[in-house]
Amino acid sequence: MINIRVRVNHLVKKYGTRDPEKLAKELNIIIKKVPFKSQKTKGFFKKQFGKKFIVINSNLSEFLQKIVLAHELGHATLHISKSSYYIHEFTLFPRGKYENAANKFAAEILINENDIDMYSLRTMSINELSCYFGVPERLIMYKFFE
Repeated sequence: MINIRVRVNHLVKKYGTRDPEKLAKELNIIIKKVPFKSQKTKGFFKKQFGKKFIVINSNLSEFLQKIVLAHELGHATLHISKSSYYIHEFTLFPRGKYENAANKFAAEILINENDIDMYSLRTMSINELSCYFGVPERLIMYKFFE
């Protein structure tokens, strides 16, 4: 089993960023933002002809696009033997081991626990942590409780 926290920390240390877009560029992953006809599909990762692609629904808010990108980056770095993954009805709720791993990766990459002191981390509610880090509550759960 891959230790996702260790994998993320390695990437952050190697490339000096937690920004999913910058990491994708460093990893030679092509990002495409296109409007999808269906609002159910939020994004997907595809490996084709030796190249990696992450395609994001451009109809999403910038906030959601960043989260979807972080999630798909998880697939691109953790599940490289698989050809494609899709997010449908992006909820961050468990949908199998690959989706859980990608959600955990997104949480690890988007939330830097070094940005908060231990007292606040222990005393703040999930909602407060969500607001503090600017991520959905479910990512807080993946980062600190799963």
